[in-house]
Amino acid sequence: MNQETKMGRPKQSDDERQKKVDKIIHTAHSLFLTEGYPSVSMRKIAAKADMGTMTLYKYFPNKNAILHHLWAEFFDELFALIRANIDVKKDAKSQLRQICITYLTYWVEHKDRFRIVFLNEDRASSSDDFFINHANITEEMLLFVGPLMQDLLESVDHSAMMLFLESLMCFVHGIALNVITISEYPWNNHEKYIDIFLDSTL
Repeated sequence: MNQETKMGRPKQSDDERQKKVDKIIHTAHSLFLTEGYPSVSMRKIAAKADMGTMTLYKYFPNKNAILHHLWAEFFDELFALIRANIDVKKDAKSQLRQICITYLTYWVEHKDRFRIVFLNEDRASSSDDFFINHANITEEMLLFVGPLMQDLLESVDHSAMMLFLESLMCFVHGIALNVITISEYPWNNHEKYIDIFLDSTL
């Protein structure tokens, strides 16, 4: 018996593991879109990814974990775009407007991702925090919006800032939902909707 046999299989490298994870995520993404999240099982993902179900469980404990991994990738990309598009030389309202437009445009241009994040039947179990809290999405948005609100309003406390942010998110998500799911309607330019909201609330 040689040394390699005694030690078992060589340890998987980080690059090899990442390739496996990428393949699983790509496969799940495709299945969630074509068959719907509720209809896709871990067994089906494993078969489509050409691996055993038990192998799949070595990378993700359940289907929810795969979904949340996808969501994290989407929001990481979105926040990177927001950071890249903010022109700090402009006034606070113009910067806030650009954040909203970038956020909205991302989902409208990636309709499949919007459906996976906002239009699936995923529910958090009692042992699993809702993803919106787990990924600190609200806190991330507050990092962008908070300083601008301080500039735009003479006095604003945390609760008022959160109320404004939540209202803003509801409004932008509502536009995206309508544009994506009622595509036959001749919607106006997205920027006009953003301007109406900001002009009426600031």
